Amino acid sequence: MVDIRRIVALFKAHPRKVKKSNPLRQYCRPLVLLDNIYEEGVRCYVVTEECIYGSPITLETIIKRYKKIFNINDY
Repeated sequence: MVDIRRIVALFKAHPRKVKKSNPLRQYCRPLVLLDNIYEEGVRCYVVTEECIYGSPITLETIIKRYKKIFNINDY
């Protein structure tokens, strides 16, 4: 779990580019892989001021969970 107040950005991971040309590698933040996954299993990145988290959960699922927790309706 990452405190929502610490999140700077969310990025969808490109499945073919995760390992070879990851644009997030240019940032000077450590990459923390969640849930004991390998880099190939990263489906999205959560960027905070301290580090970049690689998550096995898709960006769409994270957004759906956020909306459900905070009771946000789409218009």
